[in-house]
Amino acid sequence: MPRKLTEKPQIRSFAANGYYSDLSKPDMLYAQLIRSPAAAGKFKDITYDVLPENCYLFTAKDIPGSKELVTNSTKTKIFGYGNVSYTGEPLGILIGPDKRILDSTADELSINFDVESLESALKNVIVKNKHPVITLQEQQNPELNDVLDLINNMPSLDTVIDRTHVDEKLSKNIAVREVKSGIYKTMAVLQADKQLSEDSAFKTENNWSQKLVNPKWHESDGAFCYTEGEKLHVYCPTKWVYQLQKTLADMLKIKEELIHIHRTKSTGIYPNGLYKTNQLALQAALASYLTKKPVKLILSTQEQEQFMASGVETKFNYKAFINDDGKIKGLHIEIDIDIGAENPFAQEITDRITLAACNYYKCENLYINTVAHTSKNPPTTINLKTVDSQSLFAMENEIQSISKVTNIDPDEIRLINAASQKKSDFPFIIENPNFEECIKNTLKISDFKRKYAAFHMDAIDRVEKDSRPFFALPLRGIGFACAFNSTGYSGSLNFTYDTKVEVTLTTDNKLIIHTNRPSEIIQEIWKKTAADILQFPKQNIHINSDYELSQLPKTPADSYSTIGVINELIKRCCNDIKKKRFQQALPITAKRNISSAMARNWNKEDFSGNPFYSTATAATAVEVELDSYSFNEKIKGIWVTIDSGVLYDENAALKTVKLEIQQELSMLVEGKTFSCNNININFIQNNNKSGQVGQLIHNTLPAAFSTALSLALATQLEKLPVTEKQIYTLIKNRGEK
Repeated sequence: MPRKLTEKPQIRSFAANGYYSDLSKPDMLYAQLIRSPAAAGKFKDITYDVLPENCYLFTAKDIPGSKELVTNSTKTKIFGYGNVSYTGEPLGILIGPDKRILDSTADELSINFDVESLESALKNVIVKNKHPVITLQEQQNPELNDVLDLINNMPSLDTVIDRTHVDEKLSKNIAVREVKSGIYKTMAVLQADKQLSEDSAFKTENNWSQKLVNPKWHESDGAFCYTEGEKLHVYCPTKWVYQLQKTLADMLKIKEELIHIHRTKSTGIYPNGLYKTNQLALQAALASYLTKKPVKLILSTQEQEQFMASGVETKFNYKAFINDDGKIKGLHIEIDIDIGAENPFAQEITDRITLAACNYYKCENLYINTVAHTSKNPPTTINLKTVDSQSLFAMENEIQSISKVTNIDPDEIRLINAASQKKSDFPFIIENPNFEECIKNTLKISDFKRKYAAFHMDAIDRVEKDSRPFFALPLRGIGFACAFNSTGYSGSLNFTYDTKVEVTLTTDNKLIIHTNRPSEIIQEIWKKTAADILQFPKQNIHINSDYELSQLPKTPADSYSTIGVINELIKRCCNDIKKKRFQQALPITAKRNISSAMARNWNKEDFSGNPFYSTATAATAVEVELDSYSFNEKIKGIWVTIDSGVLYDENAALKTVKLEIQQELSMLVEGKTFSCNNININFIQNNNKSGQVGQLIHNTLPAAFSTALSLALATQLEKLPVTEKQIYTLIKNRGEK
């Protein structure tokens, strides 16, 4: 009996190459999403007279298998059906050979809603036009049908639909985190606030918000798909291959072996990734699979901005109670998170924002109440790299406000309130061994104390002696901010941070590191780490991102730190190989993962302890100048000091920070991009556990900029990005006061 041949394993590469928008094939069709014009109502179908040649329209009815993308038990419709969740929900996909044809065809489509759900809309239309109210039950005639057709073709039903029957369901709390320490544990919140207010020398109360978006000139999200026989090829900037692979197979009712996902690069500063990017790939893949033609879907700039913005809309209310020496006696923080129509990661976002709400600062009495709720806004996702940046922005601005009311310099306020880190009653332990050194070095290189004193006195003079709101001379200010960037969150509810790495020394004298391939800069750091330990030539070290289909990593590529975690695992693997290298035959393979001891440092039930594997710290100063006639801002200088533990490649880290500074400067003011030629970056060299350099600028520079601009304006800037109208209003209101 002949032997059964073993099937060759299916291999998939996780390496990200090229950009999907650059790809094309003969007879390629372009795609455009057809979106709901209303935030409420029961969607019925999309109708048309005759589609142009080579044009196709697909909706949820055309999906052969599962119609939903499941993420952490949250079901997202691939195409909308039934009740609409928000204005702009994708209801179908229109494809054709020319974008102009798609635009004109899309205008002729009729998006139909269930008649019963539109009865209230009909009443509103008739009332607005001063006609008698006629119910559908009372009269059905051609004229009435004409009105219905008019409603179905209206650009926005949201303006006429009677939503009183659903208003109470527009917002639903889906994640909550409450933290109490000190007297907040034994007293009611209002009672504790009253007690602290009576016992404190100063009190501040402020609202803060920050929602920075990627510049419009970046590549929009989308996908390029084509079929090759029975095989389906999908090119997209996905971060979550495992989820996309599984959902595609379920949606099309085909074997996973027939699906080939090719990761492409993402041009966004802070990629949106995860399930929203995957949803776009699913929509384009359906169209390609059903037509057997190449299909490219690229979101418009407006769609990208409206439906794919990373992060969540968050509002912070801080009440701070301060002693006369500048020590914060108590903090009462209320945090409101709008997750849109849905967000599968709501609880993790809520927890991470709560953890960062105090930054490095500790107080005797703390109350944080964080609530995440739904709304009729588009769904949001999680950005694993920047999830806590909004909290850090809010706390740093609050520290500046405290400095103002106490008349104590901003740097002194920070040092005073970070000094009590060892206090056992405070729930969070966030390590900052060189926090003070970072602050002092940035103060020195920026000449912060002298400039702050001069600009502060000038601001006081303008407010007290000159009531005119506008001046001929430029207004100047300098701001300061400190923050951390974390790696390896132990309290994750959605992702496994217990990442594994495999390193093999082969018989042909090559070292293979098997894990997801990062940027070229990080690859060079990994290779240098391995080469130094094994005394091995760097050119013989390779990063292998190929996986058998059955062994695809189940977590997104961004769910771990390439420096703080993966590099540490590579070190451990190489040390294991070093011990065995001359004692056993090649090949030698070493496997390592993060010890479970890390997770034991964090108590999920009590929400206390040390939540992170490692942290990096940055202190940033920014000097700004504002033309009071044109409202044009100018960045005069940026000074940064970073402690990221062991620094493997200072030049690579320097390039990363400079690039992030330039990118960040494009998001601070709406519609403007700054440049700055005076940038000074310093690293503190030590042997502490490595942290991630990336995102430290995002966590500090916005707050430093806002506090600098606040000083220049002699009033408080409460949100970013800033607009010219906002600056005008702040100066005008200050002058009136």
